[in-house]
Amino acid sequence: MKKLIMVGILFATGLTAQAEPEIKGTVSDLAHFISEVPKTVTVTGEAQVRVPAHRAVLCLRVVNENKSLQESLKANGELRIEVARFLKDAGIPAERIQGAKFSSTPKFGIFGEKAKSYRVENEIRVSVQDEKEFQAAVGAVDKWNEVQFGGVDYEYADEEQQKQSAIAKACDDANDRKKIYEDKLGLKLVPTRFQESQLGEQATIRNEAVSARGGFAAGSISDYANSTPSGAATSFGELIYTAKVSVEYTVQTK
Repeated sequence: MKKLIMVGILFATGLTAQAEPEIKGTVSDLAHFISEVPKTVTVTGEAQVRVPAHRAVLCLRVVNENKSLQESLKANGELRIEVARFLKDAGIPAERIQGAKFSSTPKFGIFGEKAKSYRVENEIRVSVQDEKEFQAAVGAVDKWNEVQFGGVDYEYADEEQQKQSAIAKACDDANDRKKIYEDKLGLKLVPTRFQESQLGEQATIRNEAVSARGGFAAGSISDYANSTPSGAATSFGELIYTAKVSVEYTVQTK
């Protein structure tokens, strides 16, 4: 009992030195005051929402080079027809196979004003809606040396809605944890402040050489199309929305 009184006196002395007004009263008064001091706890909630791509738009570059500009143009046109036929046979409709940029570049020798060859390049943009169509489209790169992979852009439906869904799930996670603390510790937690501490998005990387919005490094396209690293998601162009929230509660006894 003497120890309790001494602790109370020391606690009161500390409070007097650091804050005004000065606290006076009996030991019981001091104990009541201490019990009334607000106590807070912060609960964190986290969530992920994984969203497959609505579609992907691939860029295939058809490149031909010849001493004759006319022959280079002719070869390029014929190859583009072959590539389009190849894609249609793979089940990709013609309306999702579109021609894009065109360029013709003369190459000159060290001496002379006449071009020694002409490089003709055309882009074909292919819209695919699933993994099967994606693999079929990139197969054209391995089939023809003149066809190059120019990159891929994934498109997602209702992106803002998916972000809000991730935040809502993070709040649910925080609320579930709060209920566990209340039930197990016999407390009542009253929310006083909320903070959205993190919201981000990450495209699933299917291969070390390629990202979901980027291009390829050196290597076979078929290696990309047919391989998935251990632990990586297999959904088509998957995008992961992450959210983290912090909720501050005042702790009360029931």
